[in-house]
Amino acid sequence: MDECGEVLAKPKKKNLSEREFLCELIKLMAFSIPQIPYEVWLEKCIESGDVEALNDLVFQYARNELLPGCEGGYDQCERLIHSFLALACGDMDGVKNVLTHSMPPSTNGYRFLCVMSDLVSALLWDDKKSLEPALKKARRFADSKKPINEREAVKFILALHEKDAAAMSESLSNFCVKVARTAAPQFEKRISFFAHGLYALAHYLLLFEIFECICLPKAKNFSEIYAKRLLDGKPAQPKLYFSFPPEFDVFNQILNAPPAKTVLYQPFDGPSPSDQIRFLDHDAMVENLADEILKARTLNQNL
Repeated sequence: MDECGEVLAKPKKKNLSEREFLCELIKLMAFSIPQIPYEVWLEKCIESGDVEALNDLVFQYARNELLPGCEGGYDQCERLIHSFLALACGDMDGVKNVLTHSMPPSTNGYRFLCVMSDLVSALLWDDKKSLEPALKKARRFADSKKPINEREAVKFILALHEKDAAAMSESLSNFCVKVARTAAPQFEKRISFFAHGLYALAHYLLLFEIFECICLPKAKNFSEIYAKRLLDGKPAQPKLYFSFPPEFDVFNQILNAPPAKTVLYQPFDGPSPSDQIRFLDHDAMVENLADEILKARTLNQNL
């Protein structure tokens, strides 16, 4: 908690407006300041077997990772990985803010992220106009020599589109085996929450009689007990795993706010392909998130 006090003290010295102060804090939290012991808490949740607590922790981690302000130089695909953690915990409102409807095709980023971003968005919004080109890119990627874990993730989504439970089962299992050997943050590697996000997306999009036929992977990085909660039919109601004390409530407000809607900008306007490159507009998203938090405060005060 000492670090939280230090983090709050720095912006206060700058004599900022309330909105500017929030923007500063959002950016700091996007850079994991203050540091939050997510890996320690994850081990506690695994040891206790408390599925609800684990889901709350995934929710909080995803909200933290989806904060704007830490620029990666990509377009909307930059937010793809952590949108799957939001899917895993049932934060569908957050997912729809991230995978915003009517985005242009993703072209500025790591190929896997671009392909998945377009395909998942098209399926999520049932956007038939963008679905066909997204499927074409995905099938080409699945048949390529790209990393196996990436191809299996794409194959899972393609099988989801075909409503093929057997193919989804195979791809999900293969993905878990291969992704365990890749570099990733410990929180996301100990349990593959991306795999759980794939499974949760199937739950959201498919009829239950098809979804329940998907076989769960027998892998160390896949939690069967966490996945099976989706078979119970109870709607997810995730909340923060850890709430900061009242003097640091602004951190709770930032993490509780739905993720900022994805905003893109195009710095150049010319005829060449390089002029058409789009980027995430982190500054606009930070400001929009700050405005939403201030609106929520006003509403709470008027209740």
